[in-house]
Amino acid sequence: MDYLVMVATALGRFLINPIVYLTLLLAVFLGYRRVKRERSHFHIRIQHGATELYSTIKESLGYALLLSFISVGAGLVVPSTFLLYLTAVTVVLSITLVVVSLSPMYTIALTVAAIALARWQELPQYLGDADITQAFMPIVLLTGLFVLVEGVLIRRAYRNGLTPSLQKTKRGLHAIVYRLRKVWLLPVFMVIPSGPLQAIAPYWPQFTLGASDFSLVLFPIVIGTALTSRKRMPDAVFTAYGKCVTTLGLLLILSAIIVYYVPVAFWVIIAVGVVMRAGLSLYFVWREQADSYAVAPSAKGIMIAAVLPDSPAEKMGLQLGECIVKVNGQPVTNEDELYEALQINAAYCKLEVLDYQQEMRQTQHAVFAEDHYRIGIIAADPHGRRR
Repeated sequence: MDYLVMVATALGRFLINPIVYLTLLLAVFLGYRRVKRERSHFHIRIQHGATELYSTIKESLGYALLLSFISVGAGLVVPSTFLLYLTAVTVVLSITLVVVSLSPMYTIALTVAAIALARWQELPQYLGDADITQAFMPIVLLTGLFVLVEGVLIRRAYRNGLTPSLQKTKRGLHAIVYRLRKVWLLPVFMVIPSGPLQAIAPYWPQFTLGASDFSLVLFPIVIGTALTSRKRMPDAVFTAYGKCVTTLGLLLILSAIIVYYVPVAFWVIIAVGVVMRAGLSLYFVWREQADSYAVAPSAKGIMIAAVLPDSPAEKMGLQLGECIVKVNGQPVTNEDELYEALQINAAYCKLEVLDYQQEMRQTQHAVFAEDHYRIGIIAADPHGRRR
């Protein structure tokens, strides 16, 4: 019963943490900006405006449970001061709207830097005990776990929030770039010493291990990412990016062993982690800066920039980057010709599609009255200019 009370109390404290509501508001704002851009460029909303909000916790909840199990099961105790400063850092970075700064590598690095500064300046005790030397190993291990989950989320969940945008090429055509601005919220149970918490909240449940008392808190960990793909297809870019971030997380986890035996290495490992995380972002940004586009208008047919959810195009398995060559046996090169070809058989459509590997395939599907009049594709050249 005591443990149930502790969990319920932790959940209540989680719900009053300002990070929770700032992150949800940030997700709403990112969805609003995405929809506004889609309507401006394509005159239609591709994904629902609340997509980012719905996926903020839904996509990360399973990983949050796993992290909680590891954190509590391994007894990774962090000072309450650490969580206090992490809250302040996350709030400030969320307000800046710079989503990429919400990578756990950055937020935790800034947190330990702020704590070190507070101890150096001998700030008042009401800001918390600034000594975290006994928690160096747990902090590095938790940072590695959070960065590891960040990489997994980038690889598996980037599609909800990925949006195409038009960009004019040197030839005056409209090619496509794909932007991702996304945040995830992970409610993770953390173990803290009971002493500081009991001083300000004596009602808080606690448990005893050996001669020490500990408490559980449910803390909101925020993960944010931002990247644009242009030269390569989004699945290739974000899969590779996620793998690199995952590798960094694994390296940090292994580095916790070094910190256990050589505590002073903590500062070096955190600094190197920040440099490597920033280097990964800059490297992938640089790779996508070449003046070439994976998805651009083609003389062969209609290049697909996006597929609307629950549309005939999605049910036919059409993918962004594929090229529709024929519709109902008629060659098509723009959206006007696509619409005219669909009228040949208004109840059924047969497509010949050239995939990204330049292999031809055929697909077909029934078209109903309530379906999108262009079967739910967004063309790379929305103006439908004839060539």
